[in-house]
Amino acid sequence: MDKIFIADDHTIIRDGLRRIIEEVHGYKVVGETGDGLQILPLIRKLKPDIILLDISMPNLRGIEAIHKIRKVDKKVKILVLTMHKNEDYVYECFIFGAQGYILKDDAATELMFAIESIKRNKAYVSPSFSSDVIKNLVERSSTKSGSSFGVLTQREREILKLIAEGKTSKRAAKLLGISPRTVEHHRLSIMRKLGVSNTARLIRYAIENGLVN
Repeated sequence: MDKIFIADDHTIIRDGLRRIIEEVHGYKVVGETGDGLQILPLIRKLKPDIILLDISMPNLRGIEAIHKIRKVDKKVKILVLTMHKNEDYVYECFIFGAQGYILKDDAATELMFAIESIKRNKAYVSPSFSSDVIKNLVERSSTKSGSSFGVLTQREREILKLIAEGKTSKRAAKLLGISPRTVEHHRLSIMRKLGVSNTARLIRYAIENGLVN
């Protein structure tokens, strides 16, 4: 019996996913949450085989959600559940440890096929994307050259998220337990690595990559 955990901040979506899953023999929903802060503790406790992850949840969003889950459990399969139809975003999710990417619009008909695919270690991407997406994923993964986000350190990702949320350098420094000068140093490093010239572009990048809503 494969254990599935659902993380989505909309109750109606969680209920719908649970109904689809529980109609199929061999799968059991062992837990769910609508709060991003509860994902990691519940994964540690329930030890699911597969996670259905909405990457736009409050308190734990985007690529960082996948990154943190991977720190807790390196073996669990992650199926990203989202409304973002963006090929670059698909790529980032796979780079950071997801095995599948399904659009919410496709979930009613494709969910179990997606789950079966990642269970068999086969990448899954919603059919709403072109047939070239997986091919591109393979080609880009071989060098990781298509991922600008991947060049950032963990600390830089944390600072980028705080900047995008409107935190000042002083506030970000306090939250992270570092000096404002260190935050500014990281900010300049982030801008250089991402090839952007101002804070507005950093915020846009963070939104496009799901770090903030």
